[in-house]
Amino acid sequence: MASRIFEKTKKILLVLLIVGGSLALARWTIDPETIIVNGKTVKVIDGDSFKDGDTEFRIYGIDAPEYRQFCKDANGKNWPCGKSARSGLETVLRNGRFSCEVRARDKYGRTIVSCISGKDDLGARLVADGLAMSSDHFDHVIYGAEESTAEKAKRGIWQGTFEKPSNWRAAHPR
Repeated sequence: MASRIFEKTKKILLVLLIVGGSLALARWTIDPETIIVNGKTVKVIDGDSFKDGDTEFRIYGIDAPEYRQFCKDANGKNWPCGKSARSGLETVLRNGRFSCEVRARDKYGRTIVSCISGKDDLGARLVADGLAMSSDHFDHVIYGAEESTAEKAKRGIWQGTFEKPSNWRAAHPR
């Protein structure tokens, strides 16, 4: 009887050791900066787009400040709103398990996607956090309620003044 208990305990400990070792190995070999979307590693480009290999994705219904764009804070001082938008997208993607669905392709060949994690819509989240505007390139305002809430709360780009990302791009072509 004691030998059977010992054998079962040994097997359980062996399984726990294997599982624990696997987790430790994964933690050491996977870069903590890695962002996974739809089971694939992606690289964030700016506040509203990311890349998987050669495929570039743009988040449906939003327009974020460009990476090199600056905004004015509540005191009228410049702050790097484009870099903040990119950092915000990285953080949101890293902290959620987003699944993205293709909506369309834009004129630049990018894949336009809607991304969801549970009930968390990525576009809505970025707009609500003040990291992007609800896009005006569609027939209707997609995240109007979230944008209004962010503006009233003076979150992100709404804390001071800023140039619409589309206007900034037109004035600063690549």
